[in-house]
Amino acid sequence: MTTSTKKPFNTASVLAFAEGGKAAAKGQASGLVPAGDVRLTVNIRDDVHQRLKIRAVQERTTVGELIEAWVEGWK
Repeated sequence: MTTSTKKPFNTASVLAFAEGGKAAAKGQASGLVPAGDVRLTVNIRDDVHQRLKIRAVQERTTVGELIEAWVEGWK
């Protein structure tokens, strides 16, 4: 019988990832907002959120940058 050398999963990290979150790296603080930015919380339909995330990946950018570009287009 062989013994597995794989490390066990960190259940909390796996659960956070599965729920759409991103686990913070060891020693890294989570939830920090870069200087000059603000945190924005909105409620949108799940299907719209999914399309927004897909678009960000397709354009190799972030959801925040997509929203900023959209608002900047109002000028």
